[in-house]
Amino acid sequence: MKQTLSPLDSSQILNNLKKGLIDYSPEILITKTTASTNEDAKSYLEHQSSSLSIHLSEQQVAGKGRNGKKWVSPEGKNIYLSIGWISPLKYSELDGLSLSVGTVLASNLNKYAENLIKIKWPNDLLIKNKKISGILIETVDLGGKVGVVIGIGINVHMTKEEGRDIDQSWISLDQVTDSINNRNEVVANLLNELFNLTISFSQEGFRPFKDDFENLDLLKGKMCNISMDGHNKVVEVMGVNDRGELLVKDNSENLTLRYGEVSIREL
Repeated sequence: MKQTLSPLDSSQILNNLKKGLIDYSPEILITKTTASTNEDAKSYLEHQSSSLSIHLSEQQVAGKGRNGKKWVSPEGKNIYLSIGWISPLKYSELDGLSLSVGTVLASNLNKYAENLIKIKWPNDLLIKNKKISGILIETVDLGGKVGVVIGIGINVHMTKEEGRDIDQSWISLDQVTDSINNRNEVVANLLNELFNLTISFSQEGFRPFKDDFENLDLLKGKMCNISMDGHNKVVEVMGVNDRGELLVKDNSENLTLRYGEVSIREL
């Protein structure tokens, strides 16, 4: 018998939000189909009334991941979430935001996934080298203020057939839990934590998240291949610094790598 999946519902999400976030009057916008929730959030930032807006869709037809890669987005099966945040920060103060979001996201999803989820710097969440979630941070100039879009994709109900076009190994939350997860509850629980992140990150940046990130870091202590400026190197990953930059050792030379400059693969 085919399992009926609950649709995304703003009232269910609101009912599971904590008072602090509700008092912030976040706008929750859910569409049946969209090109990209990140694009929705970027457009909406220019005239939103609250500092936070929440964009969800049952399906994306032009979802995107890092470096413009396509994000496969079957209808009604996963979480496609973007948060539009009118931040008090400068562009130079956004270093480490992707890792901070990843830390909150992994910690939250690990409540369902028996602590199996690890973070692959800078923005992928994996279970035994199978991707379950990804993050895409984008910015918008709002005439003196920095608009930040926090884009999150989470595989929840997706079947093998629906994910056949994904170019890497992947897994869904339902596969991990052997149960049908309620996307509205997953979204609400995550939003509560991300709301706290917007406050603490504004005050202290990545530092409050660094210890938790290190406990979730998939690459630390491992030999990896990095691709940078068209060149490949084999390095040992030493960890990250307080800005979320990757620290690696190339023979006797220590290197500091920034998000966006490099792609990395475990050997």
